Amino acid sequence: MSIFLWILCILAALAALYLFLIAPSRDRPDASMLSGWLYAHRGLHDGNQSVPENSLAAFALAAEAGYGMELDVQLTRDGQLVVHHDGSLKRVCGVDRNIRDLTYRELCAIPLPDGSRVPLFSEVLTLVNGRAPLIVEVKHYGGAAKNAAAALEQLKTYSGPYCVESFDPTAMRYFKKHAPQVIRGQLATGGKWARSELNLASYVALRSLLVNCVSRPHFVAYSVPTDHTASMWLMKHVFKPLLAGWTIRSQAVLDHSRAEGYDYPIFELFTPER
Repeated sequence: MSIFLWILCILAALAALYLFLIAPSRDRPDASMLSGWLYAHRGLHDGNQSVPENSLAAFALAAEAGYGMELDVQLTRDGQLVVHHDGSLKRVCGVDRNIRDLTYRELCAIPLPDGSRVPLFSEVLTLVNGRAPLIVEVKHYGGAAKNAAAALEQLKTYSGPYCVESFDPTAMRYFKKHAPQVIRGQLATGGKWARSELNLASYVALRSLLVNCVSRPHFVAYSVPTDHTASMWLMKHVFKPLLAGWTIRSQAVLDHSRAEGYDYPIFELFTPER
């Protein structure tokens, strides 16, 4: 065999491997109950002034306004599943403590900016009570699979519409193994590498959706302003899975997400046109 044919064979094998790694799940569960909604990012908050993100007030406002909502879950030291985005309380509450190092009682002593406390996931489920669909992001702090297991345990008895997602593919792998009927998504971004958040290898794997081979997601959740990557082009035009778009902060970006076929637009800090 000539060198040229060897090169072609190697390139073909690499292309096949690449497609295998980024491919979403071949299963296409019914997700109609999630479509046709706009999703309020961490609830309908105002940037943590009078209505903090991921607060019961923010979720109540989102439900009353007829929006779906996205939220984040992680465990406290004593195994309580709470709704908060960051691993630390510093940005939102001004206290440099990690949630995974606190008991829930200790966490309740550190108020959100409006004086309320970080809510339990069970409290949010009770509040929403199926009025709007939920996108539940499983955080990796303290262990992604551990957080996924706790989330699944509570979602088993919830009758409202929801799906789950995570940047950590092992969280979605947990759902794939233990609850394959639950609609799951792989979070990713094409933005610039933030050295403080991810090592370079993890960043490249997420940006290029190479982690899909672990999570085999039903949908891909990508940063809309940075979705100009080869992997996302293939997702939209070849694999055509469901798409969630985050985080949309203007009507122009929302209109772009709709034109690009995003099924679940996740917005924040503006009032979208219906």
